[in-house]
Amino acid sequence: MPPSLQELDFSDSTLYGSFAGASLTHLTQLRVLRAAGSKLDAGMVASLPPSLEELHVAMCKRLSASASFAHLHALHTLDVAQCAVGDAALASLPPSLVSLHASGCHELSAAAALPHLPALRVLNVGYTSVGDALVRSLPAGLEELYIVEYGGVRAGRAFAHAPALRVLHSLNTALAPGVLAACHARGCVVPDGGCLRGHAGEVKALAVLRDGRLASGDANGEVRLWDVASGHAMAVFNVHDNNPVTSLAALLDGHRLAMGVDACNAPPFSGRVELWDVGNTPPACRASVDCGREVPALAALADGRLAAGCGDGKVRVVDVDAGTVVAVLEGPAGCVAALALLPYGPLACGPHGRAVRVWDVDARTCVATLAGHTGEVVSLAVLGDGRLASGAGDNTARLWDARTHVCTGVLAGHTGTVRALVALPDGRLVTGSDDGSIRLWDTRAAVLAASSLPASTVPMVVVATGQVLSDNTNLLLLPDGRLACTGWWRTDETVHLLNVPPPTTYE
Repeated sequence: MPPSLQELDFSDSTLYGSFAGASLTHLTQLRVLRAAGSKLDAGMVASLPPSLEELHVAMCKRLSASASFAHLHALHTLDVAQCAVGDAALASLPPSLVSLHASGCHELSAAAALPHLPALRVLNVGYTSVGDALVRSLPAGLEELYIVEYGGVRAGRAFAHAPALRVLHSLNTALAPGVLAACHARGCVVPDGGCLRGHAGEVKALAVLRDGRLASGDANGEVRLWDVASGHAMAVFNVHDNNPVTSLAALLDGHRLAMGVDACNAPPFSGRVELWDVGNTPPACRASVDCGREVPALAALADGRLAAGCGDGKVRVVDVDAGTVVAVLEGPAGCVAALALLPYGPLACGPHGRAVRVWDVDARTCVATLAGHTGEVVSLAVLGDGRLASGAGDNTARLWDARTHVCTGVLAGHTGTVRALVALPDGRLVTGSDDGSIRLWDTRAAVLAASSLPASTVPMVVVATGQVLSDNTNLLLLPDGRLACTGWWRTDETVHLLNVPPPTTYE
């Protein structure tokens, strides 16, 4: 490689062996090195030139606690996520550093502290064991802090020594509610809105009842009805045979809850919909409707019937009073992963395919196919102005004019499948992805039309971040304006509650 090289990427697995243990001393003008997942070790780091500005070495298993970054005087971005770097490596960071991503570095201990880092603006030490020593060492200019999960942080000063802090991600930490409230009171965005614990199995489905209670169903067949204000489960019950609950939907009558159940624990190993009266104490099952296959999606129709998206590509329409299937919408082979009722009547279906199908339910006719995604469509939501949003395995969400069936925008930026979508009442859209992030997009058409922003720009902020979200990710808007989230890696039995940042005013 020539000494004039300024950017080098050997993250590709085919190059691992070629670069293992190599010296990079001769690359005197190198500015950017990307080596995520490679065999880069502490010796190679020591050979890097002082000119280096960006170093991306996440998941480098050979990068040990002995690594030092002190000689990298120009370094402003460092990603060592899921490496074995420890307290000494943290202490060696140069004062030039602006952004540090050390999530999942399990060698970091409660004694870890930052050196003098006056330029640091973004710090991610989630999924580590850092504690109050690190919090005390935060620089005054820090703007974003991620201390998600694990950790021994119990700071009681509300981060007063970091007055520039504007975003604090602290899910599943021991921070006292008063500390979070104090941060919020001084204008800091604090997505952590609490959590609901009690499930022993992975939470796979959520629904909000008309009276405001939150229903959650898990892989062990347990359903809980929560008073989210107090965090208490008001009722706990199980579906028949303790089979996994794969979907939930509140019926329009206000007192019944529909449950998609994957009957995998006993013959005939098929899927069904159970209809429960949750206005009673205790709740009681009133009907069970065989659907032949698993039921990953449910939607209450405007006339009181129920649409059930099934694993065989079909949508079964259920008369909830009679407890029978009264119509079947025949789709392509696969799995109907998402359903959304459009404002003017049709039903949008996200099958395991790359197109969204729009059905006239009464006529049992597919009236439109919305094509454009290059990955499987797995999530749907309807915005307040009637636009349809679809999320897919191509790592994007698309916005559609539901009447003309034209794509009006593509939200790109995720690096994983967009598993979940939530439309907010003010016109914004929340997306949850396999890349571990939950993002908030300002899709308010009127605001963007009146602003000086480029027409192709959709402003976005990260509401929360973890290491990964699962294929059971659910996002749901609660009546109090918070989001309920499931499928967070390492805490699958927990329902996380997230605060939503206020909308931005544009000029």
